[in-house]
Amino acid sequence: MSTSADKKKRIGWAVSILIPFIIPFIPVSGDFTESLKRFFMITLFMILIIAFELFPLLVSAILLPSLYIVSGIVPAATAFGSWSNTTVWMVLGGLIFSTVLDECGLLKRIAYFVIRKCGGTYGGVVYGCFVIGILLNLVTFCYGWVIAGALIFGVCKAMDLKPSRESSLVCFAGTIGCTGSTVFLYYPSYYSMIETSLQEFVPGYSMGMFTTFLYNGCFIIWCLLTLFILMKVYKTKKMDGKLNRKIFDEKYEQLGKMSKKEKKAVAMIVLLFAWLFSSNFTGLPAAYGFMTIPYLMFVPGIEIGDKEIIGRINFSMIFLVAACLGIGVVGASVGFGDFLTNIAVPFLSGKSVMVVCISFMLFGMIANFFMTPLAMLGGLSIPFAQIAVSLGINPVVACMILVYACEMLFLPYESNGNLIMYEYGMMPMKDFIKQEGLKTLIMFVGFLVVMYPLWNLFGLM
Repeated sequence: MSTSADKKKRIGWAVSILIPFIIPFIPVSGDFTESLKRFFMITLFMILIIAFELFPLLVSAILLPSLYIVSGIVPAATAFGSWSNTTVWMVLGGLIFSTVLDECGLLKRIAYFVIRKCGGTYGGVVYGCFVIGILLNLVTFCYGWVIAGALIFGVCKAMDLKPSRESSLVCFAGTIGCTGSTVFLYYPSYYSMIETSLQEFVPGYSMGMFTTFLYNGCFIIWCLLTLFILMKVYKTKKMDGKLNRKIFDEKYEQLGKMSKKEKKAVAMIVLLFAWLFSSNFTGLPAAYGFMTIPYLMFVPGIEIGDKEIIGRINFSMIFLVAACLGIGVVGASVGFGDFLTNIAVPFLSGKSVMVVCISFMLFGMIANFFMTPLAMLGGLSIPFAQIAVSLGINPVVACMILVYACEMLFLPYESNGNLIMYEYGMMPMKDFIKQEGLKTLIMFVGFLVVMYPLWNLFGLM
């Protein structure tokens, strides 16, 4: 008897094969070369494979550049060229860093501390989970989403919540705090991709630690507004009487006093922050901090981490980052940027800057249905920047809008952090779509009414 999982898999394979199969029937002309046609077929096929989870993530991440080589589009040095980019090694360092912080208990201590300080109400827990998400990203440099799902799920279990809109709102708050804050906090995976893309048009360009916050910091307000509206709609005050604050007091007390490992972990966080803040003065790339400091945790005398922690690292994510970067490298090599620019520039030429910005945002939202945020930035940041330069617009604006659009989503698979949280089973799909849909609407209106005028006022355009 066929199961729903089997049916989903068959549909996934059908879509993944049939949609790319349309591309060969498009005639070659002008900028749409034979190499570009094969690039589109392979990229779209593998993106759909990843979206439908038809292969293990590691297999997909290795197969994508391999197909670029086998198809004859580019040589191996280009297909796997992303591995020589510091981004891959920054991500690896970041994942090791966050895993060690989780293993030593520091992240769990932060989570229970925040919940206790936010009071003994359901609303306090919702806002507390939002704050937890941001704090996790602050201390892990936006790799907190890797472990945030488990912590927030633990909060739901401690409150004895069943899958419902109440549990969904708690999970939603934690997710937009952790996954969502990547659009305005220092996220090496995003920063390095954007910086590399912008250097194609602005030689020597280096992003400051607060660049994305300067552009997208209003996202915090949009999240808080979304949570406020949802709590009013859900009438969450009824939940207050069911919440026992003593549960979190007991869990925090069970952690005991701060261990030596936790104190050393705090010192490592401070050291990494110091490196990032001083990079503008020393001239040393921020990437070097992530490529060295996490490994100090294994040095004798510090020894916060051990070989067992290395075994917990999600190496599939490293390969995915490299594959997503490879989309941009290979795309640039076969002329994807020129192709997209020659389509977009005539259409947008003569239009106002606001119309151009809205077009970038809408295109990013559509792309997010088919690509992970890393794939979007890896494949689209160079074309977006190229289009902006062709239209006389600051290319940083185009890239910041692309980052912003990464959080304008509707379905769990569009973001790894959301997918991880959704898979814990505490977020009914209908509630997920409503919550994310409301947030996306507020983000869109907020950009038009607040962010765009501020960007002009601050001279960011």
